[in-house]
Order: sequence, then C-alpha cells, then structure tokens
Amino acid sequence: MSIAIITGASGGIGSEFARQLSKLGLIDEFWFVARSENKMQALAEELGVKAKIIGADLTSEEGINKVREALETEKPEVKFLINASGFGNFGAFDEISEDEVVKMIDLNVKALVLLTHMTIPYMELGGRIIELGSGSCFTPLPYFNIYSSSKVFVLHYTKSLNHELKKYGVRATCFCPGWVETEFLGKSVANGNTHPKAMKPLLSCEKVVKKCIKASVKGKAMCVTNWYTKLQHTLFKLVPDCILTKLWLGMLVGERKSEKYKEEK
Repeated sequence: MSIAIITGASGGIGSEFARQLSKLGLIDEFWFVARSENKMQALAEELGVKAKIIGADLTSEEGINKVREALETEKPEVKFLINASGFGNFGAFDEISEDEVVKMIDLNVKALVLLTHMTIPYMELGGRIIELGSGSCFTPLPYFNIYSSSKVFVLHYTKSLNHELKKYGVRATCFCPGWVETEFLGKSVANGNTHPKAMKPLLSCEKVVKKCIKASVKGKAMCVTNWYTKLQHTLFKLVPDCILTKLWLGMLVGERKSEKYKEEK
C-alpha cells in the first residue's frame, strides 16, 4: 500500500499537494501532519481519501516523535514524502524575537531534516521526496534573513541528498517557487513589512504544485516553477549580491533607518 506523508497539510501548498496526488490515483493512504487536526480532517473528507491525521507541532520534540512513532509502529511503504511545513517572519535582527528565530530554524530546517531521515528507510523503490525551498534562497534578503537563509540550507541539503539516494531508486527534489498565493502572503503584507509589489507576480498554487510533482516524478533535484524565479536564479549566478540586495530593498516599505520601518507615504 503506497503512502504519501505531507507535512503542513492543513492549508496552502501542503493541502494542494494532497489534492493533486489524490487526482493522480497513485496513493492508497495519506498521512497528514500539521497542528490543526480539524483542517486536516476536513481536507480528507473533501478529497474522499483514506487518511491518517497526525496533529503535531513540528517545532517540538514531542511533535517530531509523533511521526517517528507512527512510522515505527506501522512500517508503511512510503511513495511520497512532502515536507511543506514552514514559516517566515519579516523584520530586522532586532525586531524578531529569539523564540521566533529558533522556531523558524526548527521548523524550516531541523524538522525537515529529521522527518526526511526517519522516513527514508520506509520508502519504496521509486519513492520521491519533495522539500519546500523558496525563490528567496537565490538572493541575500535583508529583513527576511532567517527564512531565506533556512531555504538556502534546504536547497543544498536536497541537492546533495538527491545524489546520495540515486543508488536506492529514491529521488529528492527541492521545490523553489516564487510568491505563491497562499495565507503566508496575506500575513506578510498585513504586518506592514513588505510592499505588495515585492510579492509579484503572484503564482497559482495549483499550477506550481502540478509542475513540482512532474519534476519530482522525473527525478529532478530542483524545481523552479516560473520565469520570474528562473530569472532570479540566473541573476544570482551572474550579478553581484550587492546589486540584487538593492533591488530587494527597493521593494520593501519605505526606507530602513537604524531600527524601524518608516511608514510609507
């Protein structure tokens, strides 16, 4: 029985992966992992799929162990592991609390690596791993530093892992979309730290996930889904960081002074 494990399945990109995979008919049972059990249960009912609901905060050891215990108990045959959970806060180093910094790193990096490592022994031949990267991993981004830096780690980690897993018939893909139209963007604009033009062009969640699944099936190590993010990737190779950083800063609200954002006039 083929299993798909999807973290961050309560909404956004995670739930869209569930919708896309359910249409393909490749999966016998889904394991949904996120904090909101109600939303995951509603998703399972919407799709009419067999689903194991694992309510877990993956920034905690207890949450990680819930997934580990489920794997050790059921010993599933995993066809897809999709690590779609993650979050990012905008702000300078002195505007984001240490607790927020730790949680971003724990979820975007630590949880992703631990869940990947504990799942690989249960993956079937032809298994696929999709790790959620970001277009932000191609450019140094002041005031979005922790999030974008965590995604640099994910990109390098996934590319290296893909090479290591080839001999086992398993492949790993780093999914690097641009700004996808999800709840994540709404929160980022609402907190006043970014200008909407910094988040254009907005991408369809359905379209980018569909492209990522195709890239994953083909065994690609990285999936960049649209022309704008592909351009970012190319410029990162050709243009000095200082120029790219200035372009990014021009998209933020107002001008940065010593500590706080000025209100946009």
